[in-house]
This record gives sequence, C-alpha cells and structure tokens, in this order.
Amino acid sequence: MCHNCAMKKNSEREVAVAALREILESRAYSNLALRRILAENGHLGRVQRAFVTEIVAGCVRNLFYIDHIIANFSKTPLKKIKPQILNILRISVYQMKFMDKVPIFAICDEAVKMAKSQAFGGLSGFVNSLLRNIARNETPAPKDLSIRYSTQNWIVRHFIDELGESGAKSLLTSIMQPPAITLCVNTLKVTTSDLAGILAAEGVEVAPATVANALKIAKTADISTLDSFKQGLYHIMDEAAMLAVQIAAPPENARIIDLCAAPGGKTFAAAYLAGVGAKIVANDIHPHKIKLLEDGVARLGLKNVEARLADAKIHRPELANWADLLIVDAPCSGLGTLRRRPDLKLFKEPESPETLALLAREFIKNSWQYVKIGGRILFCTCTISKIENIDNFNWIKANLPFKPVDFFDKIPQPLDYPTAKFGHIQILPQNFDTDGFFISLLERVE
Repeated sequence: MCHNCAMKKNSEREVAVAALREILESRAYSNLALRRILAENGHLGRVQRAFVTEIVAGCVRNLFYIDHIIANFSKTPLKKIKPQILNILRISVYQMKFMDKVPIFAICDEAVKMAKSQAFGGLSGFVNSLLRNIARNETPAPKDLSIRYSTQNWIVRHFIDELGESGAKSLLTSIMQPPAITLCVNTLKVTTSDLAGILAAEGVEVAPATVANALKIAKTADISTLDSFKQGLYHIMDEAAMLAVQIAAPPENARIIDLCAAPGGKTFAAAYLAGVGAKIVANDIHPHKIKLLEDGVARLGLKNVEARLADAKIHRPELANWADLLIVDAPCSGLGTLRRRPDLKLFKEPESPETLALLAREFIKNSWQYVKIGGRILFCTCTISKIENIDNFNWIKANLPFKPVDFFDKIPQPLDYPTAKFGHIQILPQNFDTDGFFISLLERVE
C-alpha cells in the first residue's frame, strides 16, 4: 500500500494499517518499520504521527488479545479473513478497547471507508456489523496468560519457571506498558539541568529519571530531528543499562574495552564518565554495526573511543593486562527487552539458554586476561534467565581469578537490591520501569 504514498495522501489510519501489515507479514522490527513508513508519509502532522505510533505499537503489544476479541465475534475464522481486512479490524478494535477519545461511530465509519478504498467494498458490511457488535458487547477476559498478555506461550512458561506465577504475572503486566524514552546526558558537553531546559525549549516534555545524568522524555515524534540530538548532547539508553555503567564506575582516564559494543550505549556512557583522557576500544563483529558505532561517536563528539571490527571468540594477546574495565554485555535471549520490542513477544524463536550461556562463557574465557590486576569486569545481559546470568557469574568466581565487588552504595534510592553487596543484581521491568537487566561486577585479584 505504501508504494502509492507519493500519489495519494493516506489518512493516518491507512498509514497505521500499512505499518502493521509490514511488521506482521515481514516480521520487521516494529520501531524501524514505523519510523520508515512515517518518513514516507511526510504530510502527516505531529499529532497524526503520534496517533499512528500509538495505534501500531498498541496493536503489536496487544495482538493476541485483540485477535481473541475479533475471533469471539466473527463467524469467519481469523485465518480466512483477508489480511488487509483483518488489520483494519485490529486497529479499529485497539481504538475501541484501549483509546477513550475516539467515538465508536468514527471508528466504524473509518474502517468501512478503508475497506472500500482497498477494493474490498463487498466486505464493508461485514466490517461494520462485526465492529458494532464488538462495541456493544463485553468480551470475557481470557484465562490463558499467553492471550491476556499477548506473549508466546514458551516465554510465559519461561517467566513462570524463573519467577513463579505471581512474579511472572507482575512482569507480564509491566511489559504491557509502553517503554519510557530515557536520555543519557553527554556530560562532556552539557549538564543534566541545562539539557532539561534546552529540550523544554524544543517542545519536549522532560521528567527526572532515577539514575544520575539521565532524563525521561515524552511528546516527541522523532527525536533525531531535534537540534539537541544533532549537536550530540545525549544518546537514547535504557536506565538499567545506564545503571550498569555507573555501577562499573570507570575511573578518570581509564582504559576500557567494550567486547560486544554495538549499538554503543554503554561505550558512550563510559566515555562520558571516564572523561576525555580515557581510551575506549569498542569492538563488534558486524561491519554495519561498526558503522552505527562510528556514527554515534562522531555525533557525540567523542575523541576517546575507537570502534574496531573484532570477534570476541578470538583471544588477542596484545591486549593482556591492558584494561581497567572490561565490559561484557554478552549475546543473550534478550527477554528483558520485550517492553521496548513488543514484536519479540509475538515472533521470537525459542533459543536454548544453555547455548547462549556457553557462548557468553566462551567470550569471557577469551577476554578476562585483558583486565589488569585490580581492574574489573562488568558482566551484564538484557535478559531474565538464571542459566545465562547468575550461573555464569558464579562460574567466573569459581574458575577465574576474580572476586565480586560490593556495589550496594551505587544503587540509587528508592531501589533496593540487597544482592548488590555480593556483586550482582537482577533488575525486573516492574522494579523501576526499565528493561529487565542482570548486572554483575568482579575485580581481578591475581
């Protein structure tokens, strides 16, 4: 549908249907698909873009539940409904059940108009009567947690195994909320309070964050268009990941290796903390990700970072005893990021946590000697999985010359993580509205 964008100016709901179709059919990363389709539809104003973004993100976040509602009232099985019509129904049901500002008659009228404009005029009666029926009647709440939280069964089971039923429900409830957008302030260029003023002048809503040198923002459609972004005054980063770097507390002028650095958030945050005299080597195995890193370094004006194409599985003897800090944010199952990446709840293939844990272990085996005696390893992941997290932390303690570092005093109030005294914490999304994140810190003793 989007190929016609240049010829015909699509309404915001048509743009939403196009984006949803691309995400569900091509399994496109939802944020990227949305950004690209909004860019192709430049005629939409700021309020319209926000409307499209909410509908598309909301549909992806609640897809199984929305489909459950449609299936409850449709005599035609979902598999038999034409995909384009099904997506029109999905965005309509989302507006009905999750947005209180849109009148029912407007939702139904727009859906009928879209069915006709997509050459499905014969189905406009079906669309109209089904939506009016859904509007008039309550749908019984699903008992199935997978449907209620629009999350694949294997992920729900994994969370129950890790956290018990009530912990899993609390986590699943929290990932139904849209993520906060948090900025990590480039303190080499601007103070947090000055940046708050600059953003407010650009029309961005700003709120304080829990961790230091961070701001939460709202009411911005595309941050990359702001002057403050182009001037490199900050980068976007989740607060849990920021906290990891602050816990590692790289000293002024430190030598730092970030083993799997792209897209660069931790590298950049470490660069701000360690100052202009630091030397930071940011490694990644993918050339396109190195390009992303280099673009970030250039925009932020960081002179202390060098991006290198490198495979973490290969030991580099020339780096022995070089680093004050080694950051190992290992490949993981990524189950802490479902709030930010709701498409993963729908499409993520089950991966073996054992295999991923062994890969992380292989990276650590090959790189621990880069750390000076007295230097530190920050081992972290963006997942919730004992095998990938605490088991690997315990393996480092048992097999390598490292001891845990007590970082309890680095945890900001009002967070409470008693295990920080023993060198590790598991942040859950419901703890302070962030990604799920495991953070551990160990010091080389011999």
